Amino acid sequence: MSAPVTVVIPNFNGTKLLRKNLPSVLKAAQQYVPPAYVIVVDDGSKDDSVQVLRTEFPEIKLVIHEQNKGFAEAVHSGIAAAETELIMLLNSDVNVEKDLLESLVHYFDNPDTFSVNPLIYDEAGVSKRHSWNLRQFKKGSLKLLDWSLGKAETIRQSGNQLPTLYGHGGSMMLRRSMFQSLGGFHPIYKPFYSEDYDLGIRAWRRGWSSFFEPNVSIVHQSIGSIREHVKMQYVKCIRRRNRYLLEWIHLTPSQLIFSAIPFSLLQLLGELLIFDKTNLKGFLLAITKIPEVMLARREINKTQTMSLNDVLNIINKKAN
Repeated sequence: MSAPVTVVIPNFNGTKLLRKNLPSVLKAAQQYVPPAYVIVVDDGSKDDSVQVLRTEFPEIKLVIHEQNKGFAEAVHSGIAAAETELIMLLNSDVNVEKDLLESLVHYFDNPDTFSVNPLIYDEAGVSKRHSWNLRQFKKGSLKLLDWSLGKAETIRQSGNQLPTLYGHGGSMMLRRSMFQSLGGFHPIYKPFYSEDYDLGIRAWRRGWSSFFEPNVSIVHQSIGSIREHVKMQYVKCIRRRNRYLLEWIHLTPSQLIFSAIPFSLLQLLGELLIFDKTNLKGFLLAITKIPEVMLARREINKTQTMSLNDVLNIINKKAN
């Protein structure tokens, strides 16, 4: 496929990150043929982000939220402002290679491709496990499986693709029409975390595929907007809440009743014995959203072509 791409970058108080990383994005956009466009959505920043974007990066399209709405809404606004079918989502704390776009776009020759993401390195040059999301249901939870970069590269060199459960929200190319058909990121996960995880699962259950491409990479820096501006105890609480919500939405009734919920209660008991109340707060917050969970399950069942178990079997079979 040869098609224009729009890069969408949410930003919140990220002046330093924009100055550090946006030049690499613009270089990749300039190299890409046909055209690539860059949209930055300023999500209610209180620093001088807007001024910096207007004066130092006039070639980008700027969308402004007067008030902070969170990651998902910033992405939604950026995609709504785009005019291309292919969208590249990037966090402001991501530095990219100049051939990023052309290395990913050919995946969309397949009309069933929903998303693809590159290899993710940290600043020390270590590949991150979430580059390739392989999961299995074990001991009441969806566990992230280990994988080796060498094996992933060997599979790709043989001409085979690497299905992944979901693309990382801070560095994935996706098909705009499918994103909108899915309703975008589900609001149940606000303000942050697990939106991309859930989105990828919903796409697979609709019959659309996501892939990992290890032959092109990005560098995801260790300090982004959330870690810099939000207390870590709150972040930990929301992450745990959203883990429960995602599993309650997608696991089968038998998996929930006989495995996920009993294991969660045992884990919470152990954490209480060591006076860790943060995760208990996450569990209680998740319980308040059970009506939304039930609604989400019903909506997914209307359009699904396969279960989560079917999806996991497809992905893990290709990885072995």
